[in-house]
Amino acid sequence: MTANYRLDAASNRAAFYQLYLYAFNGQDTDARRQFFNARYAHAWIYGIQHDGALTSGLYSLPFTVDFHGVDYRMNGIGDVMTAPEFSGHGGAGTLIKAALADMLEQHVTLSYLAPFSYSYYRRFGYEQVFNHVTYTINRGDVPQYRPQTAAGRVVRSSLADALSVIKPLYAQRRAELSGGLVREDWWWDYLTLKNQWDAAVYYDDQDVAQGYMVYERSATTLTVHKLLTNTTAAFEQLAAFTFRHGNTFAQLRYESADSRYHGDWFANPDTVVTVVTPYMMARIVDLADFSQRYPYRHDFEPVRIAVTDNTLSANNGTWSLSRAAGTVTVGQTTDSADISVSIQQLTKAMMGATSLTTLLQRGEGSGDLDAAQRLDRALQDAEPQVNDYF
Repeated sequence: MTANYRLDAASNRAAFYQLYLYAFNGQDTDARRQFFNARYAHAWIYGIQHDGALTSGLYSLPFTVDFHGVDYRMNGIGDVMTAPEFSGHGGAGTLIKAALADMLEQHVTLSYLAPFSYSYYRRFGYEQVFNHVTYTINRGDVPQYRPQTAAGRVVRSSLADALSVIKPLYAQRRAELSGGLVREDWWWDYLTLKNQWDAAVYYDDQDVAQGYMVYERSATTLTVHKLLTNTTAAFEQLAAFTFRHGNTFAQLRYESADSRYHGDWFANPDTVVTVVTPYMMARIVDLADFSQRYPYRHDFEPVRIAVTDNTLSANNGTWSLSRAAGTVTVGQTTDSADISVSIQQLTKAMMGATSLTTLLQRGEGSGDLDAAQRLDRALQDAEPQVNDYF
């Protein structure tokens, strides 16, 4: 019988919070308690205890993500921690395996996490999938930017005060998320508790909100965390709003979940420091569900993939995937495989981070390149994006 590491959340909250403070060197403040409690209340809580004391813990936070128009259940792993006197005994790994087993049992299809070590989480089937690109421009290089149209207005407020306008704009664009969160109300509220962020909303001449920007101010830097616009005027007006801070801050920075390069928008791209940063990892938890409901771009002949998953044995074996006349057929087979890959590499390919062909050419799998190319043409190839952290 598999051990049960799920904790009763109500009775273990204080112990979990204290271990969290110690493990991440956090200070106990009212603000921290508020955002911690909000997150904790929605999570599946896991822990290992010795002599009545909590020595290892993590949470598994249920979300929904939109992957090119298909909703999948996804649990985010966070607060993976072990007391230093018990470090090295495998407590965190035991809890990760337990959390993944529960996800599979509860029909959760995907899992994301923010790693402290990419090599560590690869042991459990996770792979680096999401990147962020940060554009930084110094005060003296901020361009003199004038929008082509002067229509509309920008209204500045706290993020909390702008939520009623921002939430529907975000929801309208959910099909473009490429794996991003379908944010529930509690998560929006959590973002306002955890972060001291401002918002700027652009309204057109009919007083309809057409875009927004979420940003953060420090002593030296204005950082834009999210920019969403429906019209050219919205983009231009919010860009102009940003650049007008050029005399106030030593640097202006934009952290984008879109890992494609867009620095060429500037007249002098060499004045903009552009850095690509590995962000979150992901893994397929329920391969049968993910591949059956996957938004393939067109029909394709069967491709047989031998999958190795060292953590979730249900994903092991050779899977046959095909689509004919719009109908997807997925199932395990005893036929010989066209391609052999790990669950990590299959996650990268199916989520659009790297093509299956490239993975085989780099030796991160083996098999028939023609079969890999056939499946690649049917898979989504837009790079996945996630703009949240948990």
